[in-house]
Amino acid sequence: MTVRAAEPTSTPPDIIHTVWYSHYEQTERRVDIYIPEADHPLPVLYLLHGINGYEGDWQKKGGAVDTLIQMMQDGRCQPMLLVMPDCNKWIIKQRPLKHGNRWKCVIRYVELSHEHKLEYAISDLMTMIDTTYSVTEYCAVAGLSDGARIAANIANTRPDKIRTVGLFSPVLHKKQLPQDPTQSYYIYVGTNDIFKSYGKRFHRRMNKAGNSHEYIEIQGSHDWPVWRKCLSDFLTHL
Repeated sequence: MTVRAAEPTSTPPDIIHTVWYSHYEQTERRVDIYIPEADHPLPVLYLLHGINGYEGDWQKKGGAVDTLIQMMQDGRCQPMLLVMPDCNKWIIKQRPLKHGNRWKCVIRYVELSHEHKLEYAISDLMTMIDTTYSVTEYCAVAGLSDGARIAANIANTRPDKIRTVGLFSPVLHKKQLPQDPTQSYYIYVGTNDIFKSYGKRFHRRMNKAGNSHEYIEIQGSHDWPVWRKCLSDFLTHL
Protein backbone atom coordinates (compact mmCIF):
# COMPACT_ATOMS: atom_id res chain seq x y z
CA MET A 1 0.00 0.00 0.00
CA THR A 2 1.44 3.36 -1.03
CA VAL A 3 2.20 5.84 1.73
CA ARG A 4 3.15 9.43 0.97
CA ALA A 5 3.62 12.60 2.96
CA ALA A 6 0.68 14.92 3.38
CA GLU A 7 0.82 18.69 3.06
CA PRO A 8 2.68 20.50 5.89
CA THR A 9 0.51 21.90 8.67
CA SER A 10 1.10 23.78 11.91
CA THR A 11 1.07 20.54 13.92
CA PRO A 12 4.28 19.95 15.98
CA PRO A 13 7.17 18.46 13.95
CA ASP A 14 7.26 15.21 15.97
CA ILE A 15 3.97 14.20 14.32
CA ILE A 16 4.15 12.49 10.94
CA HIS A 17 1.67 13.75 8.35
CA THR A 18 0.77 11.11 5.83
CA VAL A 19 -2.12 9.67 3.86
CA TRP A 20 -3.64 6.28 3.28
CA TYR A 21 -5.78 5.04 0.45
CA SER A 22 -9.36 4.07 1.28
CA HIS A 23 -10.31 1.34 -1.18
CA TYR A 24 -13.98 1.50 -0.25
CA GLU A 25 -14.19 5.23 -0.93
CA GLN A 26 -11.61 5.13 -3.73
CA THR A 27 -9.88 8.18 -2.35
CA GLU A 28 -7.05 9.20 -0.04
CA ARG A 29 -7.53 10.27 3.57
CA ARG A 30 -5.09 12.09 5.81
CA VAL A 31 -3.75 10.87 9.13
CA ASP A 32 -1.43 12.27 11.81
CA ILE A 33 0.84 9.78 13.54
CA TYR A 34 2.99 10.19 16.64
CA ILE A 35 5.76 7.62 17.20
CA PRO A 36 7.77 7.65 20.45
CA GLU A 37 11.32 6.36 20.46
CA ALA A 38 11.43 2.64 21.22
CA ASP A 39 13.58 -0.39 20.40
CA HIS A 40 10.63 -2.80 20.38
CA PRO A 41 7.25 -3.08 18.63
CA LEU A 42 4.78 -0.52 19.93
CA PRO A 43 1.08 -0.94 20.74
CA VAL A 44 -1.20 1.33 18.72
CA LEU A 45 -4.02 3.64 19.83
CA TYR A 46 -6.37 4.93 17.14
CA LEU A 47 -8.05 8.19 18.21
CA LEU A 48 -11.19 9.23 16.32
CA HIS A 49 -12.62 12.76 16.31
CA GLY A 50 -16.29 13.76 16.29
CA ILE A 51 -18.69 14.83 13.55
CA ASN A 52 -17.30 17.32 11.03
CA GLY A 53 -13.84 17.19 12.62
CA TYR A 54 -10.50 16.43 10.99
CA GLU A 55 -7.25 14.62 11.76
CA GLY A 56 -5.76 17.57 13.68
CA ASP A 57 -8.56 17.88 16.23
CA TRP A 58 -7.22 15.47 18.81
CA GLN A 59 -3.89 17.28 19.03
CA LYS A 60 -4.90 20.90 18.48
CA LYS A 61 -8.04 20.77 20.63
CA GLY A 62 -7.45 17.68 22.75
CA GLY A 63 -3.68 17.90 23.34
CA ALA A 64 -3.42 14.14 22.74
CA VAL A 65 0.29 13.94 21.93
CA ASP A 66 1.23 16.30 24.78
CA THR A 67 -0.87 14.24 27.19
CA LEU A 68 0.68 10.96 26.02
CA ILE A 69 4.24 12.31 26.28
CA GLN A 70 3.67 13.67 29.80
CA MET A 71 2.06 10.44 31.00
CA MET A 72 4.87 8.34 29.52
CA GLN A 73 7.43 10.52 31.28
CA ASP A 74 5.51 10.15 34.55
CA GLY A 75 5.31 6.39 34.12
CA ARG A 76 1.49 6.46 34.05
CA CYS A 77 1.20 4.76 30.66
CA GLN A 78 3.39 2.78 28.32
CA PRO A 79 4.89 4.14 25.09
CA MET A 80 2.55 3.69 22.16
CA LEU A 81 2.06 4.76 18.59
CA LEU A 82 -0.76 7.32 18.36
CA VAL A 83 -2.79 7.36 15.13
CA MET A 84 -5.25 10.22 14.55
CA PRO A 85 -7.09 9.75 11.23
CA ASP A 86 -9.42 11.96 9.27
CA CYS A 87 -12.88 10.47 9.97
CA ASN A 88 -14.94 13.25 8.45
CA LYS A 89 -18.08 11.93 6.76
CA TRP A 90 -17.23 13.99 3.70
CA ILE A 91 -14.15 13.04 1.74
CA ILE A 92 -11.78 15.97 1.27
CA LYS A 93 -13.13 17.10 -2.11
CA GLN A 94 -16.76 17.06 -0.92
CA ARG A 95 -16.62 18.55 2.56
CA PRO A 96 -17.69 22.13 3.35
CA LEU A 97 -14.96 24.74 3.08
CA LYS A 98 -15.84 25.89 6.59
CA HIS A 99 -16.24 23.54 9.54
CA GLY A 100 -19.24 23.93 11.77
CA ASN A 101 -22.18 23.75 9.36
CA ARG A 102 -24.26 21.99 11.99
CA TRP A 103 -27.48 21.34 10.07
CA LYS A 104 -25.65 20.00 7.05
CA CYS A 105 -23.71 17.71 9.38
CA VAL A 106 -26.89 16.39 10.96
CA ILE A 107 -28.49 15.66 7.58
CA ARG A 108 -25.36 13.94 6.33
CA TYR A 109 -25.07 12.03 9.60
CA VAL A 110 -28.55 10.59 9.15
CA GLU A 111 -27.73 9.62 5.57
CA LEU A 112 -24.49 7.84 6.45
CA SER A 113 -25.06 6.53 9.98
CA HIS A 114 -26.03 3.10 8.68
CA GLU A 115 -23.19 2.89 6.17
CA HIS A 116 -19.78 1.56 7.09
CA LYS A 117 -17.43 3.18 4.58
CA LEU A 118 -15.47 4.90 7.33
CA GLU A 119 -15.11 1.64 9.25
CA TYR A 120 -13.74 -0.07 6.15
CA ALA A 121 -11.48 2.90 5.45
CA ILE A 122 -9.97 2.68 8.94
CA SER A 123 -9.54 -1.06 8.50
CA ASP A 124 -7.41 -0.17 5.45
CA LEU A 125 -5.51 2.27 7.66
CA MET A 126 -4.79 -0.50 10.18
CA THR A 127 -3.28 -2.57 7.37
CA MET A 128 -1.11 0.38 6.36
CA ILE A 129 0.09 0.90 9.94
CA ASP A 130 0.85 -2.82 10.41
CA THR A 131 2.91 -2.99 7.22
CA THR A 132 4.72 0.34 7.64
CA TYR A 133 5.68 0.49 11.33
CA SER A 134 6.95 -1.89 13.99
CA VAL A 135 3.81 -2.47 16.05
CA THR A 136 2.30 -5.16 18.25
CA GLU A 137 -0.36 -7.59 17.04
CA TYR A 138 -3.24 -5.95 18.93
CA CYS A 139 -4.35 -2.34 19.21
CA ALA A 140 -6.86 -0.06 20.93
CA VAL A 141 -9.38 2.42 19.55
CA ALA A 142 -11.17 5.36 21.15
CA GLY A 143 -13.53 7.97 19.78
CA LEU A 144 -15.56 10.92 20.96
CA SER A 145 -19.23 11.53 20.16
CA ASP A 146 -19.80 10.29 16.59
CA GLY A 147 -16.24 8.97 16.66
CA ALA A 148 -17.33 6.69 19.51
CA ARG A 149 -20.02 5.23 17.26
CA ILE A 150 -17.39 4.54 14.61
CA ALA A 151 -15.04 3.07 17.24
CA ALA A 152 -17.75 0.65 18.43
CA ASN A 153 -18.44 -0.45 14.86
CA ILE A 154 -14.75 -0.95 14.11
CA ALA A 155 -14.30 -2.98 17.30
CA ASN A 156 -17.03 -5.35 16.11
CA THR A 157 -15.61 -5.42 12.59
CA ARG A 158 -12.02 -6.11 13.68
CA PRO A 159 -12.05 -8.17 16.90
CA ASP A 160 -8.91 -9.84 15.56
CA LYS A 161 -7.04 -6.56 16.05
CA ILE A 162 -8.83 -4.44 18.66
CA ARG A 163 -8.64 -5.49 22.30
CA THR A 164 -9.50 -2.25 24.14
CA VAL A 165 -12.22 0.27 23.26
CA GLY A 166 -12.84 3.78 24.65
CA LEU A 167 -16.23 5.41 24.07
CA PHE A 168 -16.28 9.11 25.00
CA SER A 169 -19.76 10.74 25.09
CA PRO A 170 -21.14 8.00 22.82
CA VAL A 171 -24.46 7.80 21.00
CA LEU A 172 -24.93 4.05 20.48
CA HIS A 173 -27.67 1.48 19.99
CA LYS A 174 -28.04 -2.17 20.96
CA LYS A 175 -26.73 -3.45 17.63
CA GLN A 176 -23.33 -2.01 18.57
CA LEU A 177 -22.93 -4.17 21.66
CA PRO A 178 -19.59 -6.04 21.71
CA GLN A 179 -19.52 -9.27 19.74
CA ASP A 180 -16.30 -10.46 21.40
CA PRO A 181 -16.55 -10.85 25.21
CA THR A 182 -12.76 -10.69 25.58
CA GLN A 183 -12.58 -7.04 24.48
CA SER A 184 -12.30 -4.41 27.22
CA TYR A 185 -14.71 -1.46 27.03
CA TYR A 186 -14.58 1.90 28.85
CA ILE A 187 -17.61 4.20 28.57
CA TYR A 188 -17.17 7.86 29.56
CA VAL A 189 -19.85 10.55 29.82
CA GLY A 190 -19.90 14.12 31.11
CA THR A 191 -22.16 14.78 34.07
CA ASN A 192 -23.90 17.51 32.04
CA ASP A 193 -23.40 15.91 28.63
CA ILE A 194 -26.27 16.36 26.17
CA PHE A 195 -25.81 12.68 25.26
CA LYS A 196 -25.42 11.39 28.81
CA SER A 197 -28.67 9.39 28.59
CA TYR A 198 -27.36 7.52 25.54
CA GLY A 199 -24.16 6.54 27.33
CA LYS A 200 -26.05 5.39 30.41
CA ARG A 201 -28.49 3.40 28.26
CA PHE A 202 -25.63 1.64 26.49
CA HIS A 203 -24.07 0.94 29.90
CA ARG A 204 -27.31 -0.73 31.03
CA ARG A 205 -27.46 -2.75 27.82
CA MET A 206 -23.88 -3.88 28.39
CA ASN A 207 -24.82 -5.03 31.89
CA LYS A 208 -27.89 -6.85 30.64
CA ALA A 209 -25.87 -8.61 27.95
CA GLY A 210 -23.19 -9.56 30.47
CA ASN A 211 -20.45 -7.56 28.75
CA SER A 212 -17.61 -6.63 31.10
CA HIS A 213 -16.88 -2.91 31.01
CA GLU A 214 -16.32 0.22 33.07
CA TYR A 215 -18.70 3.20 33.13
CA ILE A 216 -17.15 6.52 34.19
CA GLU A 217 -18.80 9.92 34.65
CA ILE A 218 -16.60 13.02 34.41
CA GLN A 219 -17.57 16.49 35.59
CA GLY A 220 -18.46 18.60 32.57
CA SER A 221 -20.36 18.76 29.31
CA HIS A 222 -20.05 17.56 25.72
CA ASP A 223 -16.75 19.34 25.13
CA TRP A 224 -12.98 19.04 24.93
CA PRO A 225 -12.18 19.56 28.64
CA VAL A 226 -14.16 16.37 29.33
CA TRP A 227 -12.61 14.44 26.44
CA ARG A 228 -9.11 15.40 27.57
CA LYS A 229 -9.88 13.82 30.96
CA CYS A 230 -11.37 10.79 29.22
CA LEU A 231 -8.14 10.29 27.29
CA SER A 232 -5.94 10.67 30.37
CA ASP A 233 -7.89 8.00 32.22
CA PHE A 234 -8.19 5.70 29.20
CA LEU A 235 -4.43 5.73 28.61
CA THR A 236 -3.87 4.23 32.06
CA HIS A 237 -5.87 1.16 31.05
CA LEU A 238 -3.82 0.33 27.95
